[in-house]
Amino acid sequence: MKQEVLLLIVAIVFIVIIFGTVMSIAVRAKGLKKAYWLLCSFLIGIGSLSFIYFLSFPEPSMVSDRNVSGEMPPELGFAGFITRTGIAAALLGFLVMGLWRLVGLFNKPNSR
Repeated sequence: MKQEVLLLIVAIVFIVIIFGTVMSIAVRAKGLKKAYWLLCSFLIGIGSLSFIYFLSFPEPSMVSDRNVSGEMPPELGFAGFITRTGIAAALLGFLVMGLWRLVGLFNKPNSR
C-alpha cells in the first residue's frame, strides 16, 4: 500500500512539474508556438483533473450477473489517454527545442 501511494505522489509531482514547465514556456512563446504549448498544458491539466475526479468518485461497473466488475472504467482510461497525449506532445516539443538549440550551436560562425 505504501509503495502505491508513494508512486502516486511521484506521478503527481512529475505531472505538476511538466505542467508548470509547459505553462512557463507558453507564457514566453509567440504565435503558433504559444498555441502549441497552451494546448499541451490544457491537455495535461484537463486530463489530470478528470483522472483525479474519476479516481475520487468512482462509479461501480456492473457485469451482466450484477457483480461488481474489477475492470478500469472507460472514463478513467480516456482521462489517462488525454494526460499521456499532453505529456507526449510536451516531451516532443522539448526534444524539438533541444535539437534547434543544438543545431544553432553548430551553425554559429566563429567569433575570432
